[in-house]
Amino acid sequence: MQAFTNCTIYAGNAVLAGKAVLVEDGKISGVVANDAVPDHAAIVDLQGLSLAPGYIDLQINGCGGRMFNDDVSVETLDIMAKALLPTGCTSFLPTLVTATDEDMLKAVEVVDAYRDARPECVLGVHLEGPYLSRKRRGIHNESLVRQPDSKVLSLVAEHGPEVVRMMTMAPENAGTEYVKQLTDAGIRVSAGHSATPCTVAREAFRNGMTMATHLFNGMEPLMGREPGLVGAVYLERPWTGIIADGVHVAWDNIELAKRILGEKLFLITDAVAPVGTNQTEFQLGGHAVFVKDGKCLSADGTLGGSVLTMDVAVKNCVNHVGIELEEALRMASLYPAMAVGLDHELGRIEPGYFADMVALDDDLNVVSVFKRGQR
Repeated sequence: MQAFTNCTIYAGNAVLAGKAVLVEDGKISGVVANDAVPDHAAIVDLQGLSLAPGYIDLQINGCGGRMFNDDVSVETLDIMAKALLPTGCTSFLPTLVTATDEDMLKAVEVVDAYRDARPECVLGVHLEGPYLSRKRRGIHNESLVRQPDSKVLSLVAEHGPEVVRMMTMAPENAGTEYVKQLTDAGIRVSAGHSATPCTVAREAFRNGMTMATHLFNGMEPLMGREPGLVGAVYLERPWTGIIADGVHVAWDNIELAKRILGEKLFLITDAVAPVGTNQTEFQLGGHAVFVKDGKCLSADGTLGGSVLTMDVAVKNCVNHVGIELEEALRMASLYPAMAVGLDHELGRIEPGYFADMVALDDDLNVVSVFKRGQR
């Protein structure tokens, strides 16, 4: 048994002082008063730091110098997991952007095999595309954007939510039967990269789509005569990811989205290969993308992912958007866990939950990360 003491605990539903977190066999076995810590427990003195649930990123294309699309392999997943841990991100969905059928199915198989051996960090795969709007595809490879294929989706659905947690589709292309095919298998379907009218998107949310991908990006702007997908998100309030880097979305728009969506808004990074490295150029969607001044831009100025990390996203929400720290931490942990149905084991510091935790100083810098209780 370990006892994590001398810290302020952001448990997910309360802020606790004068308490200790007990960990056994990789799980939290109790949260007790400091004077109730068993004598046999090994003390981990956090010296006044804040202790929060580990961050969960549901959309990350690459990091550590690797893009998942470029090298769909166990090695890439290992590199990504190791590169993310120093940022406080203890669990994630490697995200495959629009690809061939062969690469999609390979990604599913690789993640399946990886989770069989090491399920702790990789929660499944996020398939972002290829069934998107050509108009709002962003930097996705236009030649690979296509209409849904029932046979391919059947193969994807066979693996269920333990392997394929999430798939992003444009509501105007998805079709009720395809959404049902995936949701019946337990896979979350997210609306994104779409030029859909608001009415079509609202109908999709009412008929099985439960999420929206990187709010404001890959979407028509909200207009007076046509609110589009942004308007549908505001009206139907699905679980919605947002990139809080000040580049993809203005701070005021993040504040507005938070006021409307409340706990349904969660943080993602949409990170790419240069994260955790000094790399300044990489490939995405068949384009060269260059990193400069915190932006990832192709030669024609199209955004291609981000170099945001979850620790910085939390800081940005507190410092630039005015969100209380307790809520910003939930946006990085509890809410994404809820969005994909894993909030029974991740996103809280409570008995029975995995001991995935991050220790922060007063400036919200990550000081220590604990995966299943191990530093």
